[in-house]
Amino acid sequence: MSKEFKLAFIGCGNMGGAILDGLLRSDDADPEEILVVDRSSIVRDRCRKHGVPATDRMSEARTASTLLLAVKPQGFPEAASEIGSLPDETLVISVMAGVSSHKIRTALGGAPRIVRAMPNTPSRIHSGITAIAAGAGAKPGDLRVAEGIMSTVGEVVHVREDEMHVVTAVSGSGPAYVFLLAEAWIDAAVAHGLEHETAIRLVKATLLGAARLADEDVDPSELRAAVTSKGGTTAAGIAALEDHAFRIAIKDAITAAARRGEELDSEVPT
Repeated sequence: MSKEFKLAFIGCGNMGGAILDGLLRSDDADPEEILVVDRSSIVRDRCRKHGVPATDRMSEARTASTLLLAVKPQGFPEAASEIGSLPDETLVISVMAGVSSHKIRTALGGAPRIVRAMPNTPSRIHSGITAIAAGAGAKPGDLRVAEGIMSTVGEVVHVREDEMHVVTAVSGSGPAYVFLLAEAWIDAAVAHGLEHETAIRLVKATLLGAARLADEDVDPSELRAAVTSKGGTTAAGIAALEDHAFRIAIKDAITAAARRGEELDSEVPT
């Protein structure tokens, strides 16, 4: 496969697949100009059905002007070794958690331009949010390219690279905190006598409605205060949460997730 491509996906699992789907649904992407590199034959076959060339050979990605790194951080050293050195005209967009742009650039020969991006799982339904940051060697135009790609799966915000660990903890890991809350909420409803399916419907609809309210131009604290009448049922429930250090638990979760991002970077060899 000697054709030159505009974009090559290095890994096309859950997140890579969501981004590819977003691109294919947009009017700006030609499937034949995209290459997917993935070890899974199931993934490759799925991509080919959508007209996207696919291979398991990392070296084929060298022909692309832009690479999107969507492998797990632990798998990056092997992938980088197979890709080899890239020229300085190559843009590399990484959606890997934790790994610094300096390490990515060094592993790929020290010349390519790096942009880091952190999307989240609602990208699967094109309702995600992605933070992008200029990395080693990046130019202003590179951020525009990254934003164009990531905007096909949701909103995009610009941050500094030194903020990416906390971004990963806040919005990257954030959906899991919401899902854990939903699990606990449903379990509590069932424990108090509701049928399981009824509890699921009530919790999901409440989460969705609250999210839509939160999307309005109102501070969440104001929304919380508006539904919390003094001496009422909501006030009693919130008091119980505060008694169990709810806010501290959230803060600790962000701290732990951000720390793990730093550890992932330290685990990748220079």
